[in-house]
Amino acid sequence: MGLRDLFKRKRGQPGTAENASPVLSDREHDLAIRELAALDRLSILLDAFPATDEDRERIADAKMRLESLFLLVIAGEFNSGKSAFINALIGADIMPEGVTPTTALINLLTYGEKQSERMLADGSVERTYPAAFLEDITVVDTPGTNAIVREHEALTQHFVPNADIVFFVTSADRPFTESERAFMEDIREWGKKIVVIVNKIDLLRADADVREVTTFVEDNIARLLGFEPVVFPVSAMQAQQANELSVRNPQEGNRLWTESRFGALEEYIYSILDEQGRIQLKLLSPLGTAEYLGNRYLEITNSRLTVLAEDLETIHSIERQLALYQEDMRKQLDFHLGRIENIISRMTTRGDDYFEETIRIGRIFDLIKSDRIRAEFEEQVVGNAEAEIDDAIQELIDWMVEQDLRTWEAINGYLDRRRLQNYEGQMVGEVSSQFRYDRKALLDSVTRRAREEVDRYDADRAGYELSQSVRNAVAQVAVAEAGAIGLGALVVAAASTVAVDVTGIFAASVLAGIGLVILPRKRKQARQEFRARSENLERSLIAVMTEQFDIELQRSVQRIESALAPYTRFVRDQHGVLTVTKSDLEEVMAELRSLRHQITGETQKTPALTQGE
Repeated sequence: MGLRDLFKRKRGQPGTAENASPVLSDREHDLAIRELAALDRLSILLDAFPATDEDRERIADAKMRLESLFLLVIAGEFNSGKSAFINALIGADIMPEGVTPTTALINLLTYGEKQSERMLADGSVERTYPAAFLEDITVVDTPGTNAIVREHEALTQHFVPNADIVFFVTSADRPFTESERAFMEDIREWGKKIVVIVNKIDLLRADADVREVTTFVEDNIARLLGFEPVVFPVSAMQAQQANELSVRNPQEGNRLWTESRFGALEEYIYSILDEQGRIQLKLLSPLGTAEYLGNRYLEITNSRLTVLAEDLETIHSIERQLALYQEDMRKQLDFHLGRIENIISRMTTRGDDYFEETIRIGRIFDLIKSDRIRAEFEEQVVGNAEAEIDDAIQELIDWMVEQDLRTWEAINGYLDRRRLQNYEGQMVGEVSSQFRYDRKALLDSVTRRAREEVDRYDADRAGYELSQSVRNAVAQVAVAEAGAIGLGALVVAAASTVAVDVTGIFAASVLAGIGLVILPRKRKQARQEFRARSENLERSLIAVMTEQFDIELQRSVQRIESALAPYTRFVRDQHGVLTVTKSDLEEVMAELRSLRHQITGETQKTPALTQGE
């Protein structure tokens, strides 16, 4: 009987059995409803992850199994006597026996009015037999875990997650082998209750040997797997013989039955698999599957978040690098612009001295000679200013181009280190290649873009373009055509024009005979106008160059940010999504733990029914 039938009876509908045992209590009913809700929520999370098809099927099966017949799975290595054990348990020769792997497929033993056998669509075999034991329980016989045909083990491991309880059969002549330990550990991970059957004790000489083997199994399971198992030493062969002799030789049958020790096992089975025991195990079984899958995907989520946290730190490092790059560039720009300011300032000072020396009565006739005055002005005031300004600006341009290239190289180094690190081992239990593929593809793309930027970087071309950009901006301020002249000449020409014009005015004034009267005033005016024009030009030049270099700086940073954008968006988006997923999984796991605690504390049978004992 499944919980579905008990749900129906709880709602006042007739059950499937006329004299069925007690229905679900109110608390059991509420726990079952909560469990289905938790399984549904976990199923939604696994769909969104997305989980593998196999894992999504497992959670769907867990929900279905909650409403199906109780499932008793028999597992163990081939030749441990699983088939003989089942036949002894049922009391009839249902399963074929032999010294070679005889069970190649999953066998489902269910109740039927007569013995029958048929192949199901999934490749398993359904066998029916009119045994009272099978009315509410389906027994599953699985292939040996160490069979030569490895598909046997795959079938076994695929079916174990659906079990409500597992009887693990080991042989007394080779108890608890390494492969058995590994497989039992897998069963434990699914949270299944395990009962260990040590079969073939008829091969042992004395009771002391049976106790020794039983103790060996108990101690090693406790030491290696961390739980204290329920262990039953039996002889399935003697139990079968006892069943066969029960009618024609009852005395011999009773002797063999006692020696088989099957009585203690039967008593245990009927004690834990009564109606109430089956309900409790039926409620616990899907929890084991859900907890296994929940823990698995929580580990994967944490593993991915660890990788993404390192990716975020790389992105933050790059962002800090870009911020420092801009800060350093602006500081250095101030230094280079300061050099230009000093050049113009020294030229202005020389201009003051020049006007003081030139515009005076003693040189009245020299002032008439414009060519001479212009030549003196260029020699004494302009001097080497043109070349100095050109050198300062070229150094600034070269420095900016070099820093831009170095920044790309640094970014490329960050990305290369992230791309070359192997995260396969860090991603615990990774189930889908999509996350790794998307992240790797984006990181490869960004790294390739950064490398291409570095490889194709032409410092001469970049410097020329930057120089032309600054030249055109300065020409607009100076109201002049940039042409092919240097920036220094462009700057000096804009400052010098006024000064030469002023000397021309002085010459005209002298020729008009009024020079002696206005000469001191004109000298002062010339100095003021030259200084004002120089200072204005200096301010405009610095402002224009600052603006132009800031534009170039932002353009460089934006190129880098644009190259990083797909990777940055992926990392931040995935980190946000997985953070929410982690929180949701933790909430579901907390609910599953709460359900397990309440289910195992439900009845007085808790000590015997706790999962994994």
